[in-house]
Amino acid sequence: MKSERLRYHLDDPVSPQIYLAMKLTLIIFFASITVALAKVHAQRISLNHHQIRLKTVLVEISRQSGYTFIYDEKELNQASPVTIRVKNKSVDETLAILFKEQPLQYQISGESIAITLKELPTLARTSAALRQEQTITGLVTDEEGQPLEGVTVIIQGTSIASKTDANGRYRINMPADDGTLMFSMLGYNTMEQPVGNRQTIDIVMNLSVSDLEEVVVVGYGTQKKSDLTGSVTRVDATTYENQSMTQLSEMLTGTVAGFNANQATSAEGGSSLEIRGQTSLSASTQPLIVLDGVIFNGSLADINPKDIEAIDILKDASSAAVFGSRAASGVIIITTKKGHTGKPSINFQSTIGITEVTNKDIRALTAKEYTDFRRDLLIQTNPNTVDYYFHNPDDLPSGISKEEWLNYNNNPNADITKEWLNRLLFFPAEVENYIAGTGVNWYDEVIQKGLRQNYDISLSGGSERAKYYWSLGYTDNEGIIVGDEFSTIRSRLNLDAEITDWLTVGVNTQFANRDESAVAANVEQMLISSPFGSMYNEDGTLKWFPNDYQGGQNPLINHKYQDRLSTTNSLFGVIYSELKLPFGINYRLSYQPRLSFTKDHNFWDSRTINGGRTHINGYGTREDSQMYEWMVDNLIKWNRKIGLHHFDVTLLYNIEKFRNWSSFQSGEDFSPNQNLSFHGLQFSANDVIRNDDNESTGDALMARLNYTLLDKYLLTASLRRDGYSAFGQKNPRATFPALAFAWKIDEEKFFSSNLINNLKLRLSWGINGNREIGRYAALARLSQNLYSNGSQVLVGVFNSSLANPSLVWEKTKAYNLGFDLGILHNRINATLDAYQMTTLDLLMQRNLPRITGFDDITTNLGELENRGIELGITTENINRESFQWRSNLVFSLNRNKIKRLFGDFEEVEIDGEIVRREISDISNQWFIGQPIDRVWDYEITGVWQESEAEEANLYGLLPGDYKAVDVNGDKVYSTLVDKQFIGWRQPRYRIGLRNDFTFLRNFSASIFIRADLGHIGSIAEFKHNNTELYDRRGMRAVPYWTAANPSNKYGSLTASAAPYSGGYNLYFPRSFVRIQDFTVSYKLPAKIIQKGNLTNTRIFGAVRNLYSFDQWEDWDPESGGSPMPRIYSFGLDVTF
Repeated sequence: MKSERLRYHLDDPVSPQIYLAMKLTLIIFFASITVALAKVHAQRISLNHHQIRLKTVLVEISRQSGYTFIYDEKELNQASPVTIRVKNKSVDETLAILFKEQPLQYQISGESIAITLKELPTLARTSAALRQEQTITGLVTDEEGQPLEGVTVIIQGTSIASKTDANGRYRINMPADDGTLMFSMLGYNTMEQPVGNRQTIDIVMNLSVSDLEEVVVVGYGTQKKSDLTGSVTRVDATTYENQSMTQLSEMLTGTVAGFNANQATSAEGGSSLEIRGQTSLSASTQPLIVLDGVIFNGSLADINPKDIEAIDILKDASSAAVFGSRAASGVIIITTKKGHTGKPSINFQSTIGITEVTNKDIRALTAKEYTDFRRDLLIQTNPNTVDYYFHNPDDLPSGISKEEWLNYNNNPNADITKEWLNRLLFFPAEVENYIAGTGVNWYDEVIQKGLRQNYDISLSGGSERAKYYWSLGYTDNEGIIVGDEFSTIRSRLNLDAEITDWLTVGVNTQFANRDESAVAANVEQMLISSPFGSMYNEDGTLKWFPNDYQGGQNPLINHKYQDRLSTTNSLFGVIYSELKLPFGINYRLSYQPRLSFTKDHNFWDSRTINGGRTHINGYGTREDSQMYEWMVDNLIKWNRKIGLHHFDVTLLYNIEKFRNWSSFQSGEDFSPNQNLSFHGLQFSANDVIRNDDNESTGDALMARLNYTLLDKYLLTASLRRDGYSAFGQKNPRATFPALAFAWKIDEEKFFSSNLINNLKLRLSWGINGNREIGRYAALARLSQNLYSNGSQVLVGVFNSSLANPSLVWEKTKAYNLGFDLGILHNRINATLDAYQMTTLDLLMQRNLPRITGFDDITTNLGELENRGIELGITTENINRESFQWRSNLVFSLNRNKIKRLFGDFEEVEIDGEIVRREISDISNQWFIGQPIDRVWDYEITGVWQESEAEEANLYGLLPGDYKAVDVNGDKVYSTLVDKQFIGWRQPRYRIGLRNDFTFLRNFSASIFIRADLGHIGSIAEFKHNNTELYDRRGMRAVPYWTAANPSNKYGSLTASAAPYSGGYNLYFPRSFVRIQDFTVSYKLPAKIIQKGNLTNTRIFGAVRNLYSFDQWEDWDPESGGSPMPRIYSFGLDVTF
């Protein structure tokens, strides 16, 4: 027999297939860096020519550098013959020599070089040609209205060009066939304008922002990227404009170093978010969400990704410390789109998509696979019965006749097929359907291809004084499970008005309606439904138990008959005014209300199990909640430069209040009928009514100083003091300080490098808090209990939870060391961060001994440590007019460790010495000195084979049972002795690589590859441990162990767990490399769109979860036991 030895745990559980995919990914990235380096080196020019045409020299320079020259042939003919000899000169140096004595001048813009006459260039034409042209004139100014001299004006797709004069005016002759003008100038964004019938075109040029000059949003303000002292990552929403997204978490999945957002599998989308690992054992580690500068406590599903301008992620303690008590898990700042100066711009985008399951290997069993499964199960559970007793009479072992097979039963059924099916313990419905050749493919009934629809329209514009942005979006998604549906209507209105030179007011409002009323089919019931079950009763209603076995319910029963209304209507707003006061002081007052109205109404009629069996004659519930919260921010800012010193001071006073009123009703046994569903709970018996109202308050003071000396030494210091009503009376407030320093090394005189143009060192320290616990966690809790006084049942109230007036914030102290590096004029940018975080006073609910009279108490215990490294590299590999290629690589690793828990100690003997150590929490698998996600279990090494039966028997096991490492060799599997640390549940390494391409002028494409590596996961179904003969497994054809199939990977259908103290699990590698996103888009040429008075039209397509390289044997390595969708989407984006 060929050995199939399998280790279910792996210290490095990454398959050769995944290693290959990783290698290809990294080869692509480092090849891109090589291309970037090669491109830059090619820009060193060497020439040796004597008295040749200028055009010949330009062709040679273009070949060596990759630059594209734009010129008019007639103007170029005016140049004198050229004699030039240069070696390893830059392009600019070479051109300066080349044009020194020429009547021409040059202008470098991006990867293009425009050649024009030194005079005001108006292109000469013959009189015949002039009669076929129109002359376009205009004025080009900057954002302040000042004229711009030297702006290159080019007719797109031609070599016809002009330049603006000292007054910003230009003149260019346009051929008879219509076209588009391109305006470009170093330091400004290139702009395009379709000509149409216009003869005068005026343009306002916007300054282009380099990566270093890019403004990022930090807490209660903004900073230039070059001036950051903390660890902040910006995500531009336009990068993901071709993707079909329901929530912003889908935009961020795998794209930011140190940030984790696993994909959701439902139609609603969304997922849990995590920055720099898990910083708490029981309190929430969800990052704080800040929307348009204010804290947002609502659902991310209420924010339309199409409204997002950019996302800034604050990762270190210093940058997040201004949010103090709520920033221990990092901060995500979302900036929405605003209005702009100029005529109204209307944008419409429509996206249609299809979803399907990524893993096609999980399927329904065929008829033969199912009967073989029942045969093998019964053979293994009936060792004293001859094997052929359970065989198909038409497929008996050699030497066994049908008569012998039939007569083994003393009272066989006259129908030989029914006799066989009875031996397989088929239920009557299964027997009937097998003989009739009918059945149910439950996979096809439950799994579907879902339709996704998104429609968004927006309107923006304004004047110098007032700007507006309005949007309306509708999303209607179907998931890959029948009945998994989600729809939402979202609208936003942003208004900003400059009333006077010293007063600005504005309103940002967001409304969302979410509908999650549809009831999805039950995937778990699908997996255990017999293919020979019956879907319907004789009256046409769905059958409760398709297999005639009450352990397996119809997976569609609730989808079909449960009536549900589940909606949420929410409104969030920011109303602000901003005053410009003397001495450079700004004061901003903002009020942020949020309202949410939620309905969750359900009714199970008598056709459902819940309404016809668990309860009588129907069962209904109604839960309604009304939430209202508000915050007020008083913000004072002072920004002043005094000589070599630059001060930026921020002061904040914040107050908040939260209130939620919730009511619940339920009833059963409706009379006279159930027709009113949940609308008629008054007609039910056994009514239950309860309320759950709660509220909380909080306030905060904050001060921050950003100080810059000589524009190269940067200091940030902040202090925040928070109060929150949920904490104990003795500790209602806490203080959170932070300090950061940055040094622009490249600005020093001693630093001189032609290779490195940006080098900055960052250091930060800070303390942040976590207040995400119950609003009454510090108070005693009362519970109800029923008791009898001998004649009647009474309701009693008792104190079940002990109060803790000393409860305090969970605090995380963090250090961060970072480097920012720019190479080759920022063609290559890198950011490296290393951090260490220690969380103290962990918020935990601890069980108390019964002798105390209380069940539990919420308290502060323990200590947790996090360490990690993050790397981000962006490269501009190729930047030519006809082809651009950019890459972005992110890498992160996180290591955490439990340093202390409850403070209980024990004395144990280790190597003959008595050692005193803290006791770990085995029940929660929390071990002192180990990561939170450490897997502690038996090390399964394979399956006992028949040749090992004697040794297996020493453990009380049989061939086909799983084999584990016996640590001390005593032939007993003991929890405390034989369980080991065998892996990790969370990825040890996370890698993401994105490549963006623009080609053939109007085409663009991107591909994003993501890898989560080094972790394992358990799959319970493969343990089998099957002693329930009524079990019906209609899915997954697993090659389980039998005597004829001696697998060393999958145990028998009756693999025993009895000898394993505490039980065991089977672990499989969950590492994967996934082509997560592939997009392509096409921008229609200006000549086409201008005919419809359009300014931009784009067609795009995308695929999410295109392919995954992995060894996971369940639905998906990322989602584990849930099916993951692959999404194909196509869209149209039109701007008027």
